[in-house]
Amino acid sequence: MNPARVLFLGRSTLDALYRLDDLPAEDAKAYAREFHAAPGGPALNAAITHALLGGESMLISAIGGGPWAAPVRAEIESHGIALLDLAAGTAYETPLTTVLVNAASGSRTILNPPLSAVRLTPLAESWEKSVPSDWGTVPPVVLTDGFHLEETLPLLAACKAAGAAICLDGGSWKPGTAEVAPLLSVAICSERFAVPGIAADPESLFDWFAARGVACIALTRGARPILGWERGRRFEIEVARIDAADTLGAGDVLHGAFAYYFASGDGFEPALRRAAQIASLSCQSLGTQSWAAGDVRATGGTTVI
Repeated sequence: MNPARVLFLGRSTLDALYRLDDLPAEDAKAYAREFHAAPGGPALNAAITHALLGGESMLISAIGGGPWAAPVRAEIESHGIALLDLAAGTAYETPLTTVLVNAASGSRTILNPPLSAVRLTPLAESWEKSVPSDWGTVPPVVLTDGFHLEETLPLLAACKAAGAAICLDGGSWKPGTAEVAPLLSVAICSERFAVPGIAADPESLFDWFAARGVACIALTRGARPILGWERGRRFEIEVARIDAADTLGAGDVLHGAFAYYFASGDGFEPALRRAAQIASLSCQSLGTQSWAAGDVRATGGTTVI
């Protein structure tokens, strides 16, 4: 059986994680309990998760240059992920994101660098004209995290026209979200996602996406149950009770695992349920890849530590 193929579009970073007993007060110094540096960003974390599960990942992102580009590129290559760099030949530098993890709760505080003003390379409204020839045909599943939509929206439309299921990792509202919504088959949003001008509640969110033809919608809410909507049918997915060590990237892991199971043939709800198990597992140690040290059986979705 051929591996599940998924195209991921969006943000890549280098994340510096500091695990602290308490977040430092203003004008104070502190030593972290643990430190971990690794490539991150929603699209890249999802692509890595998909690859760790055995899928074939293709990534369209902005890497560029700067001091943090080399370790990010090395990580992408180590997982066999095909890369199209939107920042190739520009002055764009891979962002360094600082993450403070509260050891008591696993919650995180994220500090991003200023947004880059460097213009990235826009893609054509054609798969053949946009991606390398050795990438093959349009994959069955395409996931966007909402970053770089100005450059990638034409390609998303082409993938939709070719029959791909377009999925949104809706961590937060971003410029271009309204334009990409009618292309979506799936929208999986966090509780921080808010559509401008409408009430910030699950019913309003489901109604907004459904009105734009999105068939499958989910809302993740941290430790509370995931709320699902599939063509008018409602369901909930309980989130496993765990001692969270680090919640950073749990949503990214969920999206990457969902893309893997969905592209492998699972329906929306079964794929989401299996992905939620992987996401919960990822919260039990520092970093977004340590869950893979266990034995994750793709055929059954069982996790053995």
